[in-house]
Amino acid sequence: MRRCHHPSKATGYTLVELLLTVSLVALLVGAVVFNFSSAANGARLNEGAGQVEALFRFARAHAETTGRQVRIQFPEAESGDTAEVLAAEAPGTTVRVTWEADPIGAPGVFQDLPEAATYVQSISGLVSIQQVQAEVAGADLGVGLGDLEAEPGSLSRSGVEGGAELGSFVTFFPDGTGDSVEVLLTSRDEEDARRLTLRWMGITGAIRRQIVAEVESAESEPPAPATEAAAEAVQ
Repeated sequence: MRRCHHPSKATGYTLVELLLTVSLVALLVGAVVFNFSSAANGARLNEGAGQVEALFRFARAHAETTGRQVRIQFPEAESGDTAEVLAAEAPGTTVRVTWEADPIGAPGVFQDLPEAATYVQSISGLVSIQQVQAEVAGADLGVGLGDLEAEPGSLSRSGVEGGAELGSFVTFFPDGTGDSVEVLLTSRDEEDARRLTLRWMGITGAIRRQIVAEVESAESEPPAPATEAAAEAVQ
């Protein structure tokens, strides 16, 4: 009895199936990359805010431990002559940390605090701080500190008498207290348009963080209708 051997049909993928598979894989890879990039952009702003919070806590602890005032200054929020001085002394920095190293021999003289260099470098690479609001005597002023000046004979925020200018800074005192301040943070990444406010309560050391919604551009108001008198004047 003769057996018939039928040749087996070759199995494989058609060109259309291969193209469809490649397209699906490309879409999946693109979606993963997009989600990863978005998460990375958002993480930079959040990490920067966390570093600022850590710096505030460090400055408060350092002032309490050493018995010396510690000051955090915000060069990007300064204006006028102070901004030029800070740009020359600390170029490209978001924050500058100084302390009153010798309050008896050199009162009111603040020097850079080396122990805070790591915080300064990390924060400057992650976020920018261009707006600072302060609370003086329990009242929220809601304006940039660089625009304020103490009245003659009053106490400045650093506790020094006279009409010294109140720069854009927050001071931490040896008793564990400090100035209350609210700063507006933006990411160094241009693709992340979010803004974040960080509020430090100087007495308690509490911190509040809040994402600020983007401000939509206000539509231009339509011009007011011309009056008859104005029309006659034009003619």
